Amino acid sequence: MISRVGPVFRPGTIGISTLAAMKVPENRLEEVAALVNSYPEVNHNYEREHHFNLWFVVTAATEKRMQKILDDIEQNASLPLMPLPMQASYHIDLGFDLQWS
Repeated sequence: MISRVGPVFRPGTIGISTLAAMKVPENRLEEVAALVNSYPEVNHNYEREHHFNLWFVVTAATEKRMQKILDDIEQNASLPLMPLPMQASYHIDLGFDLQWS
């Protein structure tokens, strides 16, 4: 199912973003995922089969705003959060030739 179609901008072109990961107890996963999703700056989050089991991306206009969001999530979840800022950029052409009529 396609739930959203939107632009993808080269990282760092508009604002700033980071991948983040959390180790969330299984019995709190839905609760913490809902908290993370409540921030409009979170553009996706997903569960992984790993001890860091909740991963998400935060995009904000400024570094200060992004850090505020990360701090808020960490404080409101009462769980540590690990930011994983991008070290290198790679372009992967997925080859979707979208023809609009």
